[in-house]
Amino acid sequence: KFDTGISYLQISFPSAKDPSFATRHGDVSTCVVTIEADDDFVTAFDTKPKLFAIQKNKSTGGDYQRLMERVKRDLFQIYPQLQGKLAHAQLIGPLHRGLSHTPERYAAKGVRPETPYPGLYVAGSDLTVGESLSGALVGGWLAVNAVIGYATIDHLFLNKNITTDLQEFMDVPDDDEQEDVAVPYQTAA
Repeated sequence: KFDTGISYLQISFPSAKDPSFATRHGDVSTCVVTIEADDDFVTAFDTKPKLFAIQKNKSTGGDYQRLMERVKRDLFQIYPQLQGKLAHAQLIGPLHRGLSHTPERYAAKGVRPETPYPGLYVAGSDLTVGESLSGALVGGWLAVNAVIGYATIDHLFLNKNITTDLQEFMDVPDDDEQEDVAVPYQTAA
């Protein structure tokens, strides 16, 4: 159960990391709040490791609204300067996307990056265990390796994958040199 002030809560501001965001979107910024799964929206299976399935058509709009209010309460407690400035709030995540993460789904054949259609690949958390950012990253990594043509034998025995390929071409930074960043840091004048 998501408990205000107690449960896991991660707040990030992706627009603050983009130096061109203000030029493109004006005096607006984005805020992303990530929370742990709420018991009202998932069902736990008595398994090891612990598996959860999304409850379909069980929660009402009122449940979503109450959860949103609890999350906003925590957000405004941490960042009171955002009070009254919220233009749009949306609850998204495993409630609205992808394949269901049930035991039957993991037993299904054919859940992999390659498809029967030439040039079409699947990526994202649907290829992995869990609907999360890390699951999506691993799913993307699997898809890139499939596009390149690497197979399981390449990964396991030959240590060939997109990561090792990129490491061959990347320079190891010197400790004495300034870090090479996409956007140089600017000091206050």
